[in-house]
Order: sequence, then structure tokens, then C-alpha cells
Amino acid sequence: MKKTFAVLILAALILAAFPIMTIPNAKASASEAKVLSWSWYIASAGSMLAADPGDLVVVGEIQNVGSNIIQNVTVSGTAFSSNGTELGSSTGAAFVYESTPGEKAPFSIDFPPSSGTTTTQSWASSVSKVTVTVLSVTDTSVAPYTDLNVPQSPFGFNDSGTYTVGGTIVNNGSETIGNLWVVTTFYNSAGTVVGLNFTDYLTNPNSPLRPGSPTRWIATPADNTLQLTNEIASFSYVIDSMPLGTSSPGQPTPTPTVTSSSPQSSLLLPIIVVVVVAVVAVVALMLLRKRPEAKQQEMPPPPPPPPPTPEQAIP
Repeated sequence: MKKTFAVLILAALILAAFPIMTIPNAKASASEAKVLSWSWYIASAGSMLAADPGDLVVVGEIQNVGSNIIQNVTVSGTAFSSNGTELGSSTGAAFVYESTPGEKAPFSIDFPPSSGTTTTQSWASSVSKVTVTVLSVTDTSVAPYTDLNVPQSPFGFNDSGTYTVGGTIVNNGSETIGNLWVVTTFYNSAGTVVGLNFTDYLTNPNSPLRPGSPTRWIATPADNTLQLTNEIASFSYVIDSMPLGTSSPGQPTPTPTVTSSSPQSSLLLPIIVVVVVAVVAVVALMLLRKRPEAKQQEMPPPPPPPPPTPEQAIP
């Protein structure tokens, strides 16, 4: 009975650890995001989306096609020559903080020299095809603030070779906004993405956007050229924000950084839990063993059994 009780305690401790050991990570199926369109160009000096001039740069757009709010959307691109030879591959990220179902957001991928099959960028000019797929997506339960509105249609025009968009954003809700920024996607006449913009913070915790207050927003394409501006036929925008008092995601920048967690760090919590459970189980078993032994030492030994009768004796 005592051994059974000890086993039950050990089993209960192990079962209690399962919810902690099996905490699901936030990574979701990559199918929750879909790549809609993309295009590419060779970066010139001063590029905002490339590490170096001469890099191949891909710009495009993803859409949240799932039923969850997502973030941290990473994409993978592969460049090919006209005969189908792979020339290089690289990864990038979508410019989105929290994306609700159906929402779209632009992305960019920089192909530095190290991403190609050669140590130079000479292959970039030979690219005739690029494929892009969603690499990873993260689910989140944090819903974006939806009371930031543009009361009048935003403007868009070609300003001396630079396509410029903008408008007024009004906080029609009850929350005070600390950080606010706008992501803009530019399309050609066929609806293909040809450029994007990621503004700096329009407001910050030191100068927040209070309920009922407005702020201005102006954006031009990153890596703009006269050819790019002349291709733009339409645009869309997404307003991202963080309520005052929420930790900042970091100063937005047109060049996204893709990070990944180490497998060792992801296994650290289960290992710690297993060690703790094992230690507790051992201590519990030792206590259970000691307590019955102490009682047996205090009790007098049982009397010897009576001698067998002649009928019970073994011949």
C-alpha cells in the first residue's frame, strides 16, 4: 500500500509537469500567410533595402489568409537564371507588427554577395526569375488598435520624379498611443508590388497621440528612382501602433532583421522542469520510506508463529 502511494505521488508529479513541458511555442503554420506578388531590381548606392549597392532586392506583399492574428512573417526567395540555374537564395521579413485576418503587408529580401553561388554580385544582373515562399509565421493573441482612422482619402502624386503619399490620421478611440508608424505598399498598373515605405515613428511616448488628436503622415518609396515612380499606379497603407505604456518593438527601419531562437534555449525550460520534478520525486520517496521505518522501530516485534501441529508437520 505504501509503495503504491509513493508511485501515485511520483506519477502525479510527472503528470503535473506535462503542461509546462508541452507549452506550445508561438510558431504557426506558414500557410497562414500567402505571397501575393513581387518584383526585383538591382540596388543602387544609398539603397535603404540593401546592405550594399549591386545587391538583388525583391519587394512584394503577403496576406494573412488564416483565422488568427499573426506577426513575425519571414519569407524566403530564390533567384534563377533564364535556363533555370539557381543563382542565389536569401530571406527577408514582412513589414508588419500585428496582422489581422485578410490584412496585407509588404516585404523585402536583400540578396548580398554571400547569398549567391559566387563571391561577387555579378550573377544579380543575370536573374530572370525569382520565387518567394513564406518561411515562418507567429501567432499572437494581441489585437491591434483599430481606432486610428484617416477621415479623408490620402493623397498620392508624382512630385518631380518622386511619388509621394500621405494624409491625416486621427485617434478616434479611447487609448493614448505611444508609438505610431505607417507602412505603405506601391503597385504598378498590373497590381504587382514595385516599392514600399516604412516610416519612422510619427508619435512616441514623449509626444503621444491622445484620443481625438490628429497626426500627419507622408511617405515616398524606398530606393526610389524615376523609373520606379513612373511605374506606380496605386498604393495601400497599414497603420501600426502601440498604446502608451506598452514596451516598444524597437525603432522601425526599412531593413527588417530576421531572428531565430536557438534550439538549445527552447529546450532549456523542459529540462529544468524534468530536473525539478525528479528531485521532488526523490525527496518524496525518501520521506515515505523513512516514516514507515521509524514506526517499525517504535513498535515491538511481532510474536513468533506457533509450532506446527503433528498434522501440519512436513514428513
